[in-house]
Amino acid sequence: MGIALKIELIFKIYKMTTVITPIRKTEIAKKSNELSKIKTVIFHLYPGIFITLGFIVLAPFFMRYGFPPQFGSLIAIAVVAVPLLLLHLRSVKKQGGKDRITDINGLTNKLPASRLILYSLGLVVFAFVIWGATQPLDAIITKKKLSWLPSWYTVQDFSGYTKDKIMITLILNLTLNGFLAPYVEELYFRGYLLARMQSFGKYAFAVNTILFSLYHLWQPYVYLTLILSLMPMMWLVWKTKDLRLAILTHSLLNLVGALLAFGLLNK
Repeated sequence: MGIALKIELIFKIYKMTTVITPIRKTEIAKKSNELSKIKTVIFHLYPGIFITLGFIVLAPFFMRYGFPPQFGSLIAIAVVAVPLLLLHLRSVKKQGGKDRITDINGLTNKLPASRLILYSLGLVVFAFVIWGATQPLDAIITKKKLSWLPSWYTVQDFSGYTKDKIMITLILNLTLNGFLAPYVEELYFRGYLLARMQSFGKYAFAVNTILFSLYHLWQPYVYLTLILSLMPMMWLVWKTKDLRLAILTHSLLNLVGALLAFGLLNK
């Protein structure tokens, strides 16, 4: 083989490696951002276990001081859920060499503001329609399937509690579930988990919806409502890849629910 032919062959091999290497690096990067199915299930459900344990301890404790069980669940979210999810995200940030927790977010597309608001309002209206339609079914499920739980575990109203204790609970609900909790939960469950559920293919949004609903172990009586009302939101967030849609919709749902509760209290 002549020297010129050898040089040409070496040059061709070099060109092939420079083309293949970036492709392989991209594939490796995608794999590193993908969670296995087992990890996906565990990461969705384990926070709910700890929150539920906190609820079981805190709700009876605060009930002794005249607060409704819902107050105990809110405290559990504040002292268990939010710190736990942030610690997990912080660990992922550290492992991935990110500067900020928000850098973990894999849903970074930006919808136009008008479309973002329109989608969010539509999802909120749909969710409340489903909530109203499924209330009778939730009541039947609670009575037929959850009667083995302590009565305070499935309480969904404030009957028998003083107005001042209810007001404190509603104010905490408005601030915590209206702003802080939705942001942290959506960053964790959508920005982190949903964005790394490629192994579930086109059904990732549905799996995310079901697992997120089951995560609410301290509220088993609303599983049906959560799955049906949140499925469109998860699909749209999955399609648009805009985490802001999830955060805005989640916050609006909780805020509207909290304000409605205030309105009913003042009647």
